[in-house]
Amino acid sequence: MVWKMVAAGMGLVSGASISEPAWSQAVLRCDVRQADVTRRFEAVPTTDPQGVTSHDIDGRFRFKAVVGAGPTGEPAYVKLYVYDMAVRGAPVLLHLATHQPPWRAAPEVPALTGWNHVYSSVLGRELVYGCAWQEAAP
Repeated sequence: MVWKMVAAGMGLVSGASISEPAWSQAVLRCDVRQADVTRRFEAVPTTDPQGVTSHDIDGRFRFKAVVGAGPTGEPAYVKLYVYDMAVRGAPVLLHLATHQPPWRAAPEVPALTGWNHVYSSVLGRELVYGCAWQEAAP
């Protein structure tokens, strides 16, 4: 299952003859594994990081990938969040990773982050994720 997190207002200005910069079509791809299921999530630069939704992972975890946009819409940072949903007081933040550019564009997950293993305090359940930054094709 694939979810795309797309910022509103990102695209060409109506009537403009200027082409989109290459980063405007770039995407962060994350593969998230829990038990025997792998899900892919995609994120693009957004100026509204609070508006990016987190995604349910079997009712046990939530995963959120945010690509913050700089002043001209370029990617300024990547923040990756994992929440534990199986504990009292959920959601409880288990993991937060921040990546600052420049980063290497490589389509193979987990080129940007490596594999991250995050564990719940409930039965030691494991979530594994990795992400890659994919530049737009020339």
